[in-house]
Amino acid sequence: MNSGLWLLFGNAILTTVLSSGLVIWILRKEYLPTIKKMEEEKDHTTSQISDSLTKEV
Repeated sequence: MNSGLWLLFGNAILTTVLSSGLVIWILRKEYLPTIKKMEEEKDHTTSQISDSLTKEV
């Protein structure tokens, strides 16, 4: 087979892998703290609701 063809396929695969990894890294860096903060707020409000229900019973 033509070696130039293998070079093109390899380049396309390498570019895809690198760009996907970069996008995943950026999204985790930007949004992971926000997701954790929202989960903590959810847990806090859930515990307040369960505490108020326990007090009523």
